[in-house]
Formats: sequence, C-alpha cells, structure tokens
Amino acid sequence: MLKATYAMLCVCAVLCLLAPSGQSEPYRSFHMGVRPLGMGGAFTAVADDQNAMDYNPAGLSRTEGMGVGILNPMVVASEDTYDLISDYDDIDQNDVAEVIELLRKYVGENHHITLAADVYAGFRLGNVGVMVAGVGRGVADLTIRNPVYPVLSVVSDVDYGGQAGVGYALPHVPGLSLGVGVKALNRSSIDEAYTAADIADDDFEDTLDDDQVDGTDASFDLGMIWSREIEGVTRVSLGLAGINIREMDFGDARDQESQYNAGVAFTQRFSGFALTEAFDYHDITDNLTGDGSTEKKLHMGAELEFPILLALRAGLSQGYYTAGATVDFSFLRLDVATYGEEIGVYGGQKEDRRYAAQLSLGWSW
Repeated sequence: MLKATYAMLCVCAVLCLLAPSGQSEPYRSFHMGVRPLGMGGAFTAVADDQNAMDYNPAGLSRTEGMGVGILNPMVVASEDTYDLISDYDDIDQNDVAEVIELLRKYVGENHHITLAADVYAGFRLGNVGVMVAGVGRGVADLTIRNPVYPVLSVVSDVDYGGQAGVGYALPHVPGLSLGVGVKALNRSSIDEAYTAADIADDDFEDTLDDDQVDGTDASFDLGMIWSREIEGVTRVSLGLAGINIREMDFGDARDQESQYNAGVAFTQRFSGFALTEAFDYHDITDNLTGDGSTEKKLHMGAELEFPILLALRAGLSQGYYTAGATVDFSFLRLDVATYGEEIGVYGGQKEDRRYAAQLSLGWSW
C-alpha cells in the first residue's frame, strides 16, 4: 500500500521540474488545515476547532461542546497537477524519449501533492478542552531541473501515528488559556533525483521502494492565547505557539524542525454573524528555512461566519492572495481553499498556486 502511494505521488508527477536559479524549498510546516489556509494561514490566535492541535493547543479550551471527525479526507494540489497526471497517462510510460519530452514540458513548475485522512475526537468541559487524533498524511514536492537532460527531484514524507492535546483556561487569570500537545509518529521519506531512464524503467516502483527511508520519533507543542473584550464590541486575542519544540529526529528519514509562531486576532459579533481579522508571524527563529525572507513569514486574513451553514475567508500568505469557504451541516462539512506558496528565495519571486479541499463526516466543533 505504501509502495503504491509513493508510485502515485512520484510517477504521477513525473513532470515536476524547477530550474530557475535562486530556488528554495517551500516551508515544510508539520500540517496546514484547509480553514486556516483560506484565511492566509493566520490562525495562531484564532485556534478554536480541531486545527488547534496543529496550530496552537491552547485553543482547545476555546472549542464548543464536542467534535468528532470519523472521516476527513483532505487533498491539496498545485494548479497544473491534474494536467501533469493526464499527460503522463497519455504517453508510453516505458519510452524514454516520451518521458523526456514530458519532463521538458513542465520544466520551471513545481508540483505539490498532500493527501491526508486524520480521525479525531474532542470535547470541552468547563475550562478544559481535550482532543485525540489518529494521523495519516502524505506530502510530496516534485520539481524538474535541466531541460536538456531532465532530472526529476522528489521530496516526500508519509506520516502516521497519533496526537493528543489539552487546553486549559486559567480561572484566576481571565482570558488566559494555556495548552500542550504531544505526538508520536512514524515517517517514511524519499529525497532523490531520477532521470527519464529511471522513470521509464519497469522497476521504477521498486526503485522508489528501495529509496524510501523510515524513522520514528515523538515531540510536544506548547501554546498560549490571551483574550480581552474591548468596549463589549471587539474581542482581541494574542497567541504564541511552539510546534515540535523538541525537533523530531526521524533517523534516516527527513527531520521535522521546531517552529515558533505569534499572532493577533480581532473578532466582532453582530446579528448572528462573526467577523474575525487575524495576523501571524511564523517561524520566528528561522528553523524552517535559512533564506531569511521576512515576507515568507507574514500571514494575514479574515473570516466571516454566517448565522447558519456558511463561512467565507480571504487573506494574504507570503504576499499571495488566499480564499476559502465552508459549508457546514454539522454532521457533514466541506472546506475549500486556494493559496500561494513561495518557492523562491524571497517573497514575490515564484508562486506555486495550490488548491485544497476537505470533506469531514462527523460532528463539527
């Protein structure tokens, strides 16, 4: 099954090549939810649903009632990924010349794929919010370099394991919530480059399987959110979160670095509507990348929740627009989003436009 997954992620993207000078690997956060993506990724001070587990565990104390996610398939793909897959299906996959031409067609583009299917259960009782989750996620970035002799670079991680978190609203410090999360994961990674001859080989699936390396580790997250009402009209929230405070060392597989984020959010409620504006600064300590780009760390967005069913979102992430929406029937929820990921060295250099969707069956928070 895992072997087939890698074949799909890699062979299917046998056309992701990036050649421009000054190219940088995209930020590799542990996980990004569809709702936060729609509002620019600014969620550190907003966290109030199951996404709090990955953004700020203190937000678990701000959830309402009980939430259960029985089935939550999530897909994220770059703009031209479908075309890439279709073109690959149309060629003779064992013909080196045809594979070369296909790779050349997509030189200069990045193809990102995320597949996830987490399950979770959580509740809030009084001042305490608790959540446990089973994790199943796969992420791949595929790039093609050298139009003369194309080479496909594959960087992928497949994670499975578990998470748990607790958020607590301090009764003697009004507005202050603290949270802690723990996770234990197994990771399988590929970080290799393949020629057209490698891809056209009958044993390419076996090659991917041989190049896969594995590791297991555990880590923890800490978070804080402080909120205060201003003149009974606006609720101001300040958030600070450390994700993977102990860097996850997966041995031969790719490590997951620590990440420290800060954010502020403003929420107004009127006539059954709720409007939230948020601003985040991510990776304060430059652990995710060494390019030093401030623009890539800036995230801002807004969310308008309607009295029933619908929520709309918009924002800016790394200088690129984001948008999203939710249709929520309580037991069935659809989240969609689009956002731009910076794959250059500095903000605004090279955008990878992506689209995300998640269908959740259960009971929404």
